[in-house]
Amino acid sequence: MRQVSDSEVRKDFSAIMEAAQKESIVVRNNDRDYVAIISIEDFEILQRFKNERLKKLAHKMAEDAQENGLTPEILEDILTHES
Repeated sequence: MRQVSDSEVRKDFSAIMEAAQKESIVVRNNDRDYVAIISIEDFEILQRFKNERLKKLAHKMAEDAQENGLTPEILEDILTHES
């Protein structure tokens, strides 16, 4: 992983984008990590990973809710009940 300053990015954005195809680039601003520039392939992998984690969490929450007595009818009532 390479680190560059925000001013370096402004000076040579095309070179930074090209480098990000090979390795992640962390952009620093005011002596702190600010953003990362990654390849589209790495971004797609990250998105798939996040989506899988979300699906697993939703499935676990559904199992827990069902174990605690939530039925489709109760859920429908909750979702359609106006506050």
